[in-house]
Parts: sequence; C-alpha cells; structure tokens
Amino acid sequence: MSRYGYEGLVSPKDKTGIVDLASSGELQLCGTSGAQMAARRFSEYGLISFSREQRFKSTNYAFHFFKPVEKLKQLYNLGDEVLILCCSDSLERFKSRTKDFIDYLLSTQQEFKNRLDKVTCFLIDSQDDIEEIIKEDRIKNPDSRLIVPFSYEELQQGLDDEMLQGRLRTFLYERDLFGIASPLKDENLFFGRDRADLIAELYGKYRQGEHGGLFGLRRIGKTSILNLLRLRVEQSNGVVVYMDCTKYHHKRWNLFLQQIVREIFKKYSSGDADTVPSIPSGVLLDEDPARYEEQNASISFEEDLTSLYHHLDDTRILLIFDEIEQIGYTTSPSEYWRDGKDALFFWQAIRSVFQTNSRLLSFVITGVNPKCVELAKIDEVDNPIFSSLTPQYITLFDYKDVKRMVSDIGKYVGLRFEEEIFAGLTNDYGGHPFLIRQVCSRINMEVLERGEIRPYTVSKFSYEKHSEEYRAQMMSVIEQILGVLQDFYPTEYELLKILALDGSDAFVRRLTLGESTVSHLLGYCLIQKAEGDYHVRIRSVSQYLKEKYHHEKILDSWSEKRTRISIRRNDIEIKLREIIRTQYVCKFGGKAKEELIAHLKGTCKDPTQEKKIRALDLKSAMQEVYFNQLKALICKDWKDYASLFVDKAKFQNFFDLINQYRADAHAKELDEEEEAMLNIAFRYFEKALRDL
Repeated sequence: MSRYGYEGLVSPKDKTGIVDLASSGELQLCGTSGAQMAARRFSEYGLISFSREQRFKSTNYAFHFFKPVEKLKQLYNLGDEVLILCCSDSLERFKSRTKDFIDYLLSTQQEFKNRLDKVTCFLIDSQDDIEEIIKEDRIKNPDSRLIVPFSYEELQQGLDDEMLQGRLRTFLYERDLFGIASPLKDENLFFGRDRADLIAELYGKYRQGEHGGLFGLRRIGKTSILNLLRLRVEQSNGVVVYMDCTKYHHKRWNLFLQQIVREIFKKYSSGDADTVPSIPSGVLLDEDPARYEEQNASISFEEDLTSLYHHLDDTRILLIFDEIEQIGYTTSPSEYWRDGKDALFFWQAIRSVFQTNSRLLSFVITGVNPKCVELAKIDEVDNPIFSSLTPQYITLFDYKDVKRMVSDIGKYVGLRFEEEIFAGLTNDYGGHPFLIRQVCSRINMEVLERGEIRPYTVSKFSYEKHSEEYRAQMMSVIEQILGVLQDFYPTEYELLKILALDGSDAFVRRLTLGESTVSHLLGYCLIQKAEGDYHVRIRSVSQYLKEKYHHEKILDSWSEKRTRISIRRNDIEIKLREIIRTQYVCKFGGKAKEELIAHLKGTCKDPTQEKKIRALDLKSAMQEVYFNQLKALICKDWKDYASLFVDKAKFQNFFDLINQYRADAHAKELDEEEEAMLNIAFRYFEKALRDL
C-alpha cells in the first residue's frame, strides 16, 4: 500500500504485459534526450502511443500521447489518452504560450481534439520549481486545464507509484473545481446541451448578419457562453470584440462608439500574431478628438468601422455587449443613459451602420431582461432597436445535465455521488448550475477537512442530513442572483415574491401589469406553469423569499394579523434595546448605567423605575426601560444613531405609529389604511436594523 491508501498502480505482472511502442520499434520518440527520457518513465504506467516535435510561437516542444493503465484511469478520471508536453530543456521559464499550445493541441487541432483527455495533461519542464509555478498559475486562472507538472531532474531520478500518485492528488484532488466562480474561458468544464445549441445558434446569426440577444438570471452562465461564442468566432477566422458595459456606462454615447473602434483596432492590429485576420502594419487610427464630438460621432464611427472591415479582409465584425442594463434607458447607473438620450443616440449610430451595409457588423446583447429591445420609445422617440431581435433565455439544467456536471467534475476531484443526490440537487436548486456547484464545493471541502481517502462516495444520507445547512449557506448567493431583479426590475421581483408568499391565485390577480412580466419570469425559469397554476421553480428561492418576507404574507383573520404585528414590534424593540445598550457601553464604559439613569429622568412617571434599574446589571436594566423611552434615548443623542435611521422626522413618526397601533393594546381591527401605514413603519425599522 502507498501512503495514499492505494496499492501499486502497476504490478510486476502488469509491467510485463505493457508493450512500449517506442521500445518495440513501432514508434520513434521525438524531442530532446530529456523529452525521450520522460516518455520512457511514463511508459512504466501505460503506453506511449504517439510522439511528435513541433514549433509553436517561436518555441520548440515535444509531446507524447500516453495511454494510462486502467487503474490509473479509474482513480483519477483520465481519458484513454493523455497529453505529455515536454518543454525545451533551456532555462526559459514556463509562459502563457505553453498553455496556448496545450489549448491548441486539445481543442483546436482537429487531428487530436477528439483523441486526448480535454481536461488533464502532464507537463515536463526544466525548471526545478515548476510545481510552484503551476500552483501560482492556477490561483490566477482557476478555470484553466488541470496541468500535472514534473521537472526533468526529478524524472531522471525515476518515477514510482508514490511520486506519481502524490503529484496527481496535489493537482487534481486538492483543487476545488466545483468552487470556480469566474466565467469559463474554454470548454473544459462546460456543461448543458441547450447551452451548446445556444452558442451554435448565436454563431449562425453572426454568419448571417443577424443580431442576437441572450438573457437570464445572474450567475446562470451568460458570460461563459459569450466566451465560448468568441472562441468559436475566432477559430473560424471571424472578428469579434467583447464589451463589458459595466466598464463603459460612465462614458457618453459618442465616446463609447470611439472606444469600440479602439478595442477592435487594439485586438486585431498586426502586433498581435494570434489574430487572423489582422490589420496590416502601418495602419493607424485617426485620433483627432473632433471626429468623435457629438455632432460627428455617428459618421466617424461608420467611416472607421468600414475602414477596419476592409483592412480585416472584408470580415463581418461581431460586437458583444454584456451587462446591457448598464447602458439601458431607465436601468443604467449613469444619468445620461438612464434618464437622457444617450441610449437613443448610441443605438441610432449602431443601426445606421448595419442598415447601410449589413455585411459590416452584427451584435449580441446580453443581460437579465430584454427590456432594451421591448421599449417602443426612448424619451418619447422611437427606439432604434425595438423588436430588432428575438430574445433567447438561458434555461436551467434538467436532471440529466445536473447528473453529468456533478459526476464529471466529481471524478476529477475524487468524489462519487449516490444517484439520489442528483435528484435532490435538481429539486432544491431548480437546476441552477452555479448554486449546485457551490453546494458541491461545500461537500468537497467537508470531505477534505475530514481527511477522507479518495475516491470517496458521498451518500444520500449525508446530503439529506446537511441539506438545510447547505440551503442556509446559499442564501447570500440567492440574494445576489435575485438582486438584479430587485434593483432593475422591481415589478418582476414583486410578482415573484407574491407567488412565493401567497400562491398562484394571488399571483394571477396581480397580472394586470402585462404579459411581458410573466414571460420574463418564465424565461428566467424562476417560475413555471402547470395545469393552469403558477409555481416558483427553484425551491431554495421560494424558501428564501418566504423567510425574508414572511411579514408580508397575506393573512385573512385579524387574530393572525395581531400576532404578526406583535412579533414584528417585539423584534424591533429587542434590537433597539441592544443598540442603545451597546452605544452606552462604547461611549461611557463603566459609567454606562449611571448615564442611562440620568438620561431617563423626566421620561417616565413610574417612581420605582430608577430603583429597579440600580439593582440590575446594564443588560437586565434595559428590560426595565419602557418602549416609548427608547425613542427619547435615541432622539437625545441623535448623532450617535443618525447613520442607522438617517431621517429624524421619519424615525419619530414611524416610532409613534408602531407605539400607537400596538396589537396587544387594541382589540379593534385596523382598517386597510391604518394597516398599510403600520407596515410602512415596520419596513422602515426592519430595513434600518436588518444587519443587527
């Protein structure tokens, strides 16, 4: 047994059965003596089935294809053939070009792309610290391929089971592939059959000169799809630039047009040898500032795009606008886009270009909601891109997609999941891939902390036992996912909340707001319709809304309402007492109770109150302070609480409302107006005290 709990990968008997194609004369090993030595070391654990030497970006590489023995494949989820890339024996350090060559061999080179393991490869380098170099690189690029490094010097000493398995464990099992939060840049960990179809469809629109729109919830995978679309366009020698509108909404519309031209020129200038086609050397942009002043910007933009199009071999230019809400009319954080005419002028300029010459460009816009192409008017003027494209939504994963994603990633980190877990994840998180990966990341870290030997099987009982804990841990992620609806599309958020709290009938009664709102919620896959009724599709989202807004659920009986009023009031009262006590301790230290007594003088007619307070510690003494006195204490030192409550007049008025309509002091029912006013007061305090 090795120190990792496994028997040897290859027994002496197995070794006698391995036919090394190189030693048998059927294969000529390529590369330097070091590269050939490395191949022979690995041949003790499988077959060397292919060898070649190739120059890439001014560097020579040798590479071999390695067919690992069955046990090695099973333990580490390796493919039938795995790439062994041997860098030059020179002292040149590992560079990004090496990763580019790996990507080329595994993804682009048609001769090899369907033959080799797409995720894992071995790297042999002359640097003694190659392990640390690769570890640093994977921190910076968490979604990159799984590179398992060795140095020539250590292989020269020999390769045994302990060394090979130790290195594989370090670079496979100890990396949390489930926890990757950044958008994917390649197909290594890309899942979802419908998503692959979306990429193909958007690519087809580009080829035809049509426009595309991709929409969906935050963290649903929009940017990953865009990255793979860009890769598809680039591999077909197309021209594409990606614009993250969160970076550009502070620019006025005319300067954003200029920035687009600059980004195209920068990416495809001849100084970048990776782009095909490329702009010939000697071609310069006309940077005369007057060209992109507002009165000239549209004309200059069309002139520059036409010029770039011809310099790029008459290749259509694809413009991708991500986070479109950032430059949207009514949704942008910048006033010129949100309230002014910048969105109008910007899209007028874009439209005039493709109307003049449809071969010049097409665009793809992405965001949460297709409002930007559904608005008929922008500031009372016709919207230039109204109905210019058919919105496409990114759907959630079904059971099969969840099973494939979780099981495939799990194999790379040494985790196996019992079948029932896939159904549990699908039901609890509705097939939202990011939420599911985050839950699996928690499971992975728990297994790591317990020091379990991998491969390790996660049981359905373990998942069921901790499912509520996982759901609670996902609340902040769910809040982030729904935050964009709450910020930009409050009507949709309100409808979703009503459905979660009060059910389908209450939801349907509120649908006077228009069919587009329902179609958006259905498009996000947040809700679904079955047998005439609507339901929240993602169980964890429904539970989140019920817990966060439980005070807003519609109640029929006054006794239920009275109980809820008492609960909300008591919760506010407890928090007010605590912040006052904390403030007195911070401000007065050991004299806090004396100062409290002094500040209470004249606020109460109970002659025994001071005596009671003196007999207690400060925390217990705060319970002897009457509710109305809490208002007096805060107003007396308002500057100490202003950051919480902001508006003193509102604080006083809403405090008085809550005190006036105490449910335990009023047997009569509140009328609709009184109840609405009380709810406003409650929400004011609940928002201010939310984080306490």
